[in-house]
Amino acid sequence: MAPAGAGWGWQNPLPQGNGLRGVWGSSATDVFAVGELGTIVHYDGRAWSTMRSGASDPLNGVWGSSASDVFVVGEAGTILHYDGGAWSPMSSGTADSLNGIWGSSASDVFAVGHTGTILHYDGRAWTPMSSGTANWLGGVRGRSATDVWAVGTVATLHYDGVTWSPISNGTTITLQGVWGGPGSDAFAVGYAGTILHYAGDTWGPAGSGTTRWLFGIWGSSASDVFVVGDSGTIVHYDGSAWSPMRSGASDPIKGVWGTSATDVFAVGDSGAILHYDGRAWSTMVIGTTMTLRGIWGSSAADIWAVGDSGTIAHRDGRIWRSITSGTTMSLQGVWGSSATDIWAVGVGGTIVHYDGHTWSARSTGPWGAGSSGTGRSLAGIWGSSASNIFTVGVGGAILHYDGGTWTHMVRGTWDHLLGVWGTSATDVFAVGVAGTIMHYDGRVWSPMVSGAKTPLQGIWGSPAGDVFAVGEAGTILHPSP
Repeated sequence: MAPAGAGWGWQNPLPQGNGLRGVWGSSATDVFAVGELGTIVHYDGRAWSTMRSGASDPLNGVWGSSASDVFVVGEAGTILHYDGGAWSPMSSGTADSLNGIWGSSASDVFAVGHTGTILHYDGRAWTPMSSGTANWLGGVRGRSATDVWAVGTVATLHYDGVTWSPISNGTTITLQGVWGGPGSDAFAVGYAGTILHYAGDTWGPAGSGTTRWLFGIWGSSASDVFVVGDSGTIVHYDGSAWSPMRSGASDPIKGVWGTSATDVFAVGDSGAILHYDGRAWSTMVIGTTMTLRGIWGSSAADIWAVGDSGTIAHRDGRIWRSITSGTTMSLQGVWGSSATDIWAVGVGGTIVHYDGHTWSARSTGPWGAGSSGTGRSLAGIWGSSASNIFTVGVGGAILHYDGGTWTHMVRGTWDHLLGVWGTSATDVFAVGVAGTIMHYDGRVWSPMVSGAKTPLQGIWGSPAGDVFAVGEAGTILHPSP
């Protein structure tokens, strides 16, 4: 069980998730990473730790000549220097945002940024250089003081030790970063998954990769966890690392659930249902084109999926069938205590219940009589038993069912809540926008520090309390030890 006072740590992206933008190290035991809100983290070969930067603006790039001579650049002309003991600001002479930094030595350092800005450090002071362009520059890298590259928006520049000159790269895509090895090879990366390769004479495409939004999570154990997201994304965690899976889908996947490591279901837009048999994902025929947003089952022969326009589909172990839900409101989440006690929640405070025979409306929010007492849309539902169920939604709404009625709980946040899960009646988590994580100890809800600003869409954990939260921009959070 993760106590309410525990901090949350990032599992993806690592080592934390305040939007890290640059990384550099002098060795395998001396690595620096920089990012949003003045974030600087350091790795000593064993663990990552946060450093005091003294800055609040986003930091975009980092480079050093040694462990005791490190430079960082960022927004609004920010330049910081690390002497092996502490970080201190440097005068850059510009208010333009700086995006990349590299040097051939401690007295030959280049920084690039907005409006074609290029600065040079000679070991004493930073001075501007003529770039010959007003375009945005995103990265800089070289092999020597007379062989330096800078890349950006419709711009690839080369410095020969005297002047900067434009070089054709064959693309109009904005390039964010550049790197070169000890030989003639160099690589530039940018928007839309662009990767360019330079082999000593010309630039050309070399391959691509992407980061997608993540919406749902489920696992059979702490070492078998599935995460789903935008554009058919499915990634899997084996207890040590995350790796992509081939889903065969292109639409967003919104929810995932399974009975075991070899029997997993995922649902998404256009009525898509995917199944994983322990070897590969395959598309299942369901008979609806409505977007599906939640899935739960009591066994492999009793699985329910819910979605837009009151859509409910059921699988009996062989085929999927559409089931009358009793509502036309979109349904966002589903959970049950047994095959004859299942709840689904959705837009406008909608709550519907299945008793083993039929679905009936327990609430239709402001559009009809009901017992939930809210018109706020509900996004997630979970319970520890038939008489202890929680549902969360818009405006920080948290409702509790005691086996007889639904009642409002004092929630402690106005942020929209998108998912809820727990290990027991006294250990429940709710997640939502702006990195919100709330914890319930059986008496009160209290906020937890997540370290994230991105919306969190789903949460799941093992019975032992190994909890994961997922969200936009590839966010995966896990409680720190």
